[in-house]
Amino acid sequence: TPGQVETMVGHGVGGVCPFAVNEGVAVYLDVSLKRFKTVFPACGSSNSAIELTIPELERCSGYTAWVDVCKGWN
Repeated sequence: TPGQVETMVGHGVGGVCPFAVNEGVAVYLDVSLKRFKTVFPACGSSNSAIELTIPELERCSGYTAWVDVCKGWN
């Protein structure tokens, strides 16, 4: 449920992002993002985003690993 998402992750539905997540929440980045020069992840609310290069996203997110779960992008 939307309430569970916010409780577990620390951000509400529509604003879930890889920044400032609750302790114990792992951040994974999908390899499909690497095809873009910049990406626009949410910033904790449904009406905010930030433009980041992939190296900036890696640095700012404190990601755990790159994964390949997105289908049909290549």
